[in-house]
Amino acid sequence: MLKAIKEQETIKRRHEILLCGQEQGVSAACKKYKISRTLYYRWLKRFDEKGLAGLKDQVRHYVPPNKSDLAMELAVLDAIVSFPDYGPQSIAWLLEDRDLIISSSGVYNIMCRHDLNQKQARKNYSRKIRAEQHQFVGPEIKIWSDRAPEPEHLTVGECWMAWTVTRGYQPGMGNLYQYAVVDLISGMAFSRLYTKKNSDCALDLLLGVAVPMGNELLMQPRWIMTPHQAEYTTGRIHSRHLYTRNLREMNIKQVIWEEKNNLYSKTVQVFNQKSGDYLEAALESTRSFEEIKDDFQQFIRNYNFDMSLGYGKNCQKTPLEIVVEAKGTGVTLPLWSYVNRKY
Repeated sequence: MLKAIKEQETIKRRHEILLCGQEQGVSAACKKYKISRTLYYRWLKRFDEKGLAGLKDQVRHYVPPNKSDLAMELAVLDAIVSFPDYGPQSIAWLLEDRDLIISSSGVYNIMCRHDLNQKQARKNYSRKIRAEQHQFVGPEIKIWSDRAPEPEHLTVGECWMAWTVTRGYQPGMGNLYQYAVVDLISGMAFSRLYTKKNSDCALDLLLGVAVPMGNELLMQPRWIMTPHQAEYTTGRIHSRHLYTRNLREMNIKQVIWEEKNNLYSKTVQVFNQKSGDYLEAALESTRSFEEIKDDFQQFIRNYNFDMSLGYGKNCQKTPLEIVVEAKGTGVTLPLWSYVNRKY
């Protein structure tokens, strides 16, 4: 009897959300009820196919390996770290979006076991876990977050930023796009020019330049921050995007960058300004795309080896000096970092 009552409450609540979406718009409904658009449309599809019966929790005829009691509890705690303001129902919906089915009462029970049933307790817990993130992230407890780690908790090489800048249409070249990957703390930069804007180009820079060079510099990122650009993310935390999937395979956490923290903004601003000034001057005299690519590679070397960072506590040091100071004499550079490497 109790189960039937809870099921009717679930159906009523989801139907209420769908109606809200029709009256106020999907975005407004998702924001109001703290669910993703993906989950909203999943419920809408099931409602269109089966009516109210489609809004019941789906019966699963298999038990996925990640649905053990311990894994589910860790998933709930993980979600609390990222969304401490969310209550039991919002956390349950958040996990449903990841195909992890747990009732709001199940989430509440886990919260109670860890004394996290009060919002302030969850906020304190979130701050504590985030403060410990930079020290240890074990293989079984992976922090689920779409937020940036705090800069004061980071060391050289731990957090990279990746983004794309449109440099406009160039006669004889077409549209020109600059892809960049920059280490947040040292400012060490990897950047290339392309005439297309897609995930393949973003991955070409990451896998073909940034990661190999990072290995030589003893920089192995735990986080890569990306903006809401289509070549990097679908905008969902747990998407199946090509770029996101490659990061997961390398055990790198992707977080979405929003212009809130000064250091993050400054890193992007300074690199965009310096590289943009160079490109503007170079494009006035360069005759072909191959020439501008070669010239730009030389600029990036100069940027890393010879130009001082210009901001922060290491403002008088070059990115390479900052890396060597942090990583020691074990840092080496491959030969191709000094010469033009075709791509």
